[in-house]
Amino acid sequence: YASLFFNNKNKINPYSIPTPANYAINYGDKLRLTVYGATTQKFELFVNKDGNITIPQVGELKVIGKSFEDTKKSIIEQSKKAYPNSTSILLDIAEFTSIQVTISGLVNAPGLYNLASFSTIKDALVTSGGILENGSYRSIILKREGKTYKTFDLYSLVRFGDSSSDVILQNGDILLIKPIIKEIKLTGAVNYNAIFELKDDEEFSDLLDFAAGFKAKANKNAIKLKRYEKNSVKVYTLSLNELRNYEPKDGDSVHVYSTSTVGANLVQINGNIVAPGEKELPNDAKLSTLLNSELKQFGNNSYFKDDTNYTFAIIKNDNNIKTFNLQNVIEEKEELFLSRGDVITIFKNDELKEKPYIYARGSIVDDTKRKYDFYDGMQVSDLFSLVKFKTEDKKEDEKEDEEKILDENRLSLSVDKSKVQITRIQDNIKSTFLINVNENSNFRLQKYDDIRFFEYSQINDTFKATIKGEVFLPGTYDIGHTSTLNDIINLSGGFTKKALYSRFEIARYEIKDSKRVRTIKTMSINDALNQNLKIKADDEITIFPIANWYEKIYVTIDGRVRFPGTYAIEEGEKLASVIERAGGFLDNAFIEGSIFTREEIRILQQERLDKSIEKLQTQVTQDALNADEAGSNKDEKLKMLSTVKLLEKEAKKNSPMGRISLSLYHDIKRFKESPYNITLKDKDKLYIPSVNDTVSVLGEVLNQNTFVYEKDLDTNDYLSKAGGITDVADEDYIYIVKANGETKKFQGAYFFGGGNEIFKGDTIVVPLKVDTFSDMRFAKDVSTILYQFAVTAASLKTVGGI
Repeated sequence: YASLFFNNKNKINPYSIPTPANYAINYGDKLRLTVYGATTQKFELFVNKDGNITIPQVGELKVIGKSFEDTKKSIIEQSKKAYPNSTSILLDIAEFTSIQVTISGLVNAPGLYNLASFSTIKDALVTSGGILENGSYRSIILKREGKTYKTFDLYSLVRFGDSSSDVILQNGDILLIKPIIKEIKLTGAVNYNAIFELKDDEEFSDLLDFAAGFKAKANKNAIKLKRYEKNSVKVYTLSLNELRNYEPKDGDSVHVYSTSTVGANLVQINGNIVAPGEKELPNDAKLSTLLNSELKQFGNNSYFKDDTNYTFAIIKNDNNIKTFNLQNVIEEKEELFLSRGDVITIFKNDELKEKPYIYARGSIVDDTKRKYDFYDGMQVSDLFSLVKFKTEDKKEDEKEDEEKILDENRLSLSVDKSKVQITRIQDNIKSTFLINVNENSNFRLQKYDDIRFFEYSQINDTFKATIKGEVFLPGTYDIGHTSTLNDIINLSGGFTKKALYSRFEIARYEIKDSKRVRTIKTMSINDALNQNLKIKADDEITIFPIANWYEKIYVTIDGRVRFPGTYAIEEGEKLASVIERAGGFLDNAFIEGSIFTREEIRILQQERLDKSIEKLQTQVTQDALNADEAGSNKDEKLKMLSTVKLLEKEAKKNSPMGRISLSLYHDIKRFKESPYNITLKDKDKLYIPSVNDTVSVLGEVLNQNTFVYEKDLDTNDYLSKAGGITDVADEDYIYIVKANGETKKFQGAYFFGGGNEIFKGDTIVVPLKVDTFSDMRFAKDVSTILYQFAVTAASLKTVGGI
């Protein structure tokens, strides 16, 4: 009941409300005195440690402990004497000091709280997050100087707006929330169904007052009292006057029944129609008269919903059921006579085939199943073991990936098991209500209930802070009202060895002048830890690394250099530097055929290749399902499938290397000044082969082979040496992979751009002709993949991979 009071998330702002007249002036308060006259003068008056303020031309006045009303009167009187020409004098409080109170007992977050100096009992309870389920709302004890000073009744405030028992707190006050002594449950035809707390001297009439009385349909002669007595349960059916003669006891349950409508001259029609509900019994009591009256009002095509079953419907009265053909009754080929209280039900076609079910709704519910079979006695608490949620039954690889997700994402995928929302059609009325599972775990479900489940973060405020930088587990973590920097450091696994202790940073968000403002605070980590620095919601903490601390980076240089091996490098070091450290090139180094590879390029090339093949697989599968899009005939479809299988097989043999085309020079000084002297990254590799006096021919030739380089021979000569091209070769797209990784297209007997066409270490590639497919998009994609294979093969040949 009163617990709803704490659902309001408004924060207390002491400056948004007038200062109470009985507020006691405290040490540290700042008063603002404004004297209006020929000139306006403003004075800021601080209450010093002696409890005094000093007013120019007036002197010192003692104000500590006095009410604001008395202080205001005294200061204005004294100021009028000192400023006789003033026209008006105003006094207000500019800044309040804070007080510290203790909240103990059955509250959500007991402990010490710093509050605005004129906070009341209700303000303190709101700050503490509210009272626990078994805590008393009626007897909240305020202790001052070791004695009980006041007893606060929250019901008086929430139900009747009476705040007379709410008082302003003082520094050192203690609020104690004790357990509930007497708890009564009230349901039925009253204005507010809830569990209420009663005091020892209160009666059932007080209980009904708390529930705002009876509803209009309440039957005051039919009130059920359920009571636990001597290890047994007693149930009494009483009138209101009889109920008043009973004394409420802890655990009582009272239910007020509704007045029956059985005696009314009404029938009810529901089901697959646009206007279900109670209808007046026709004068002739004929069902056809009732239905045709409804059709006349709504229109023949607008009364019955889509998919209505016109061959079967029912009339039910008590336990008697009659079936009828709906179409025949409308056309008056069949006639039935109604009695008051009859319930007519119109069905959809599929309703007559389907078992009773409940429907699970919400983004947290697994989409593979939404309907669950209903059974008699099903309770709301059964749902969480029955319904499949998205957080369950993850595959092992999904679980591993989930470890990388920040905490707030994990939280957003957790089911809130304390609340569900139920939509139900009952008595032809559709209603939606929220069930607190903790309080009503035995709540009975009905067939066709529509139940919405929530992710935890949808209906709960969560407080989080983020830590990044030099900790082992950076991320976003849940925090409490008392969380400190020490806590979030521990949650994030502690500092790495690179952490800079002399300075860290907090980005903090606060509301100022109705705007969210970001401020940056920097300080020493050790100072913050020693001070037990409090962390606030949405804080972003950055732990910086020690300057010039980098992870070790290694590159490998192999082949024809003086000192091949793996070298540790500094951030920003260039290729020429490592070549020099490796002793430079040997005399027989074939630098024109050097192969430089980079890991991040290899990963990118592999991803692109995988996606390209996957795209072809999808296309071929779709084409196979749709003959109109799958090429000209069945043979071509099989050919496309075979081509994809071949590409998959080749992809396993020709994994990309991540090669970057470079031009090296024997003269290191010259190379240093060239654009190819690139900045190195971790795991870079440079391979320098020995002098290569050969030319290779790959692809669609009769004899794939490697031949001795002869400077007088051209591309056509080497193709002839390889036996010439095959019938399936694409002679228009022959290309040459140069020794340094560059590729040039060959046409006829010359290159675009001129120059010698074949050099040592070059590879001639004759691709497969794939444009014989009618699907030109497919042919183009296959050609692109085959080109990548050829370039990779040429590189592997250089390093001895093939």
